[in-house]
Amino acid sequence: MRSLRHGVSFAAVLGLAVAAACNGKNNPPGGDAGVHFPDAGVSFDGSGGSDSGVATDAGPGEAGVGTADASDDATSYPPSAGSSGAFGVVTVNGKQKLYMPSNTQSALGNATIAAVDVGVTGNGVSGAPALVHSIDLGTTNYATTTGGLSTMVVAASTDSNDVWFIDPATDVVVKHINLPSTYGQSTFSSGGGYVTGIATDPGMNIAILAVWNGYAIVDLSTTGPTALSITQLIQAPPGENFGYDSVHHVIFAPFYNCSQSVANGQPPSSCNTPMAPEGGVQAAGLSVITVADGKVYTYQDGAAADPQNPLGNEPDSAAIDPTTGIVIVPAENDGYENFLDFSQLMVDPVHLTVTAPHVYLTSNGFEDEGVAIDPSSHIAFWEGEEASDVAAANSVQDMTGYQGYVDGIMPDLPNGGGGYTNLGDPHGIAVSTSIIDGKPVGFVIDSGLQWVARIDLAALASYEAGDAGATAGASKMNAVVTYLDSTTSEPGADQ
Repeated sequence: MRSLRHGVSFAAVLGLAVAAACNGKNNPPGGDAGVHFPDAGVSFDGSGGSDSGVATDAGPGEAGVGTADASDDATSYPPSAGSSGAFGVVTVNGKQKLYMPSNTQSALGNATIAAVDVGVTGNGVSGAPALVHSIDLGTTNYATTTGGLSTMVVAASTDSNDVWFIDPATDVVVKHINLPSTYGQSTFSSGGGYVTGIATDPGMNIAILAVWNGYAIVDLSTTGPTALSITQLIQAPPGENFGYDSVHHVIFAPFYNCSQSVANGQPPSSCNTPMAPEGGVQAAGLSVITVADGKVYTYQDGAAADPQNPLGNEPDSAAIDPTTGIVIVPAENDGYENFLDFSQLMVDPVHLTVTAPHVYLTSNGFEDEGVAIDPSSHIAFWEGEEASDVAAANSVQDMTGYQGYVDGIMPDLPNGGGGYTNLGDPHGIAVSTSIIDGKPVGFVIDSGLQWVARIDLAALASYEAGDAGATAGASKMNAVVTYLDSTTSEPGADQ
């Protein structure tokens, strides 16, 4: 909760008028609480505040706070609740589809991606067919991660340098490119590769690929000289599973093991960039990257137990709620979840560092690495990589130091499929708003790449028992999970 050094306030940095509303411990999940951003500026360069590195304590609405940039129309687009991991969820032509890697080969023997209808009613844990299209990738190289908009879906792989572009209206590959030959592969404790995650931004009409030495920006336009191609590389320490705020156009990228990512035997030069508060290179932490100007800031917490690793030794992933500014970074193997309040972010524009209030959710009952936050209900949703559990919590309450959450073991797979296991890296987790009833839902995928699990997040979060961890038993988990079969065509599907 302590600031290492004063700098430019979040409101000045983003040019936002910020209205704060506190949420007490007893408020239920789903409340519209926390800090809101009625406008959506994108500048992280201190415009409107001090541009000389001189400290300022100006708060929201006080002197030194800039005004919103009226030319930025990011608020035309709702907060994205997609994934930077193994799949993207888009709604097109009245159908909500999840694009996931598949083990199924096409008739030509090529690798495929499954477009799954996650808006079908389903049949609970008994399973239901939901495959809309099996998309031929035109090569035996397979995809491991996707991200998408209603106008374009992007797929890539940890194991090859292929990038595919899919028209979600027709579910056909419209272009296939390869990463430049200069791109290497990242390496983490149990993941890494060419592309470890994808996020998309409807306001900027771009995709963001996590690559070995930072983040590659892809133009999703279908016409023009840069259409469906990489236009920029923002060099930064590579991230295993990053998060993205598509309202404010900011990447939240945990990093560790930077020196093990190599191209031609050499690690990225960006490994030497993040500086610890006491001096020296920060070994593990969080990069905060503003896409508009390509600036890379390093999160610092001088009050952390280990300031050189302020978020743990292996900050495995990140998620951001654009409506509250809450960022969650799981600390793999450390037994806690980091909660950061970026609505109170302070920026040092000279040293390119940021700090924000930091609290811990001590996850005694679960140790989950994948995370996503629903921006409408503020429910945080976790999954354990290569494990059988999921969890949920009210992120606004837990940002206050509240220790409430609920975890549970996923039901057995349908048709005698045995116990359920989540994907590893890239993480197979996302949240969205259900096309069925407008309620928040979470998605995870089984490690066999057959079943998509749709989870009623409000119902799962309602099992929370109080200011401590609670476990949802088998009957409660059965009541909130719907299994959808990505390998069997739904009735009427055109295959």
